[in-house]
Amino acid sequence: MPKSLAIGALAAAAVIGLIAPCAAQSATDPDEASIEDLITASHILANEGILDSFGHVSARSIKNPDHFFMPRAMPPALVSRADIVEVGLDCKPVAPDAPRLNGERYIHCEVYKVRNDVQSVIHTHDLAVIPLGLAGISLKPVVVQAGFLPAETPLFEVRDANKNQDKRGMLVHNGSLGAALAAKLGANPVVLMRGHGETVVGSSVREATVRTIYTHIDAQAQSAALQLSPNITVLDAAELASNSAENFDADRPWQNYKQRLPAGAR
Repeated sequence: MPKSLAIGALAAAAVIGLIAPCAAQSATDPDEASIEDLITASHILANEGILDSFGHVSARSIKNPDHFFMPRAMPPALVSRADIVEVGLDCKPVAPDAPRLNGERYIHCEVYKVRNDVQSVIHTHDLAVIPLGLAGISLKPVVVQAGFLPAETPLFEVRDANKNQDKRGMLVHNGSLGAALAAKLGANPVVLMRGHGETVVGSSVREATVRTIYTHIDAQAQSAALQLSPNITVLDAAELASNSAENFDADRPWQNYKQRLPAGAR
C-alpha cells in the first residue's frame, strides 16, 4: 500500500475509534439516546422561535424513573451534552458539584411525580399561546395535527396557587407551585400558564416536541380565525377520538423540523 494511503487509512481508523464509542454508547444506552433527543429538541424549538432564552426541555431517565435529565441554566439554542444535569424527583441534582439549575425545574419534577406515563416535559414562553390566557380564551383543537389537545386546554393561574406564598411572582420556583401546576395539568398533554407560556408533556422527547410545535401552530390558527369571526369550528368529539389513529407518526415531523436546523445544530 502506498505510504499516503496507509497514513490516510490510519487517520480514518483513528477518527472512527474516537467516534464509534460515542455512537455505540447512545445506541446501547437508552438514557443517552433520550439525552441526544433532549439536546436536539432544545435546538429545534429554539430554531422555530418557540423556546426563548429561558425555556427548557427534560427527559425522564429510562434506567431510573425517579431521575430526569435537563440542561443547566442556559439558552436552549446552545445546549450540548456537557450541559445536561441529572436531577432527582426532589428537584436536587444528583451530582454534588452540578452547575446551577433552571429555577423552574419544579415544573418538571412535580409533573414526573404524579404522571408515570410522562417521559418528557417541555416548558416554553410561546408567544402564540400567551395572548389566549390573557384574554380568557380557551385554547381549543382547531387543526388536525393538534387533535391530541382536549376540548379545552386548562389554564394555570399562578395567583391562585400563590395565595399562601410569601413571594408572589410569576415563576414556578418551588415544589408547592410545581405541584399546583401539575394538578392543573391533570391527565392532559398541555397546560397554559397565564402570562407565562405553557407546559407540554409526552411519552417521549420526540412526542413532547411535536406536541409543542403543533400547540404553537394550533394557537396561531385559532387566533387568526378569531380575527375573522367569533364563531369558529373546532374538532368535535368524534374527530378527537380518531386523532391517535390519524396522527400516529411523531417521527415524521421530528425529522422534518430537525432537517430545518443549521447543519451544526442537528
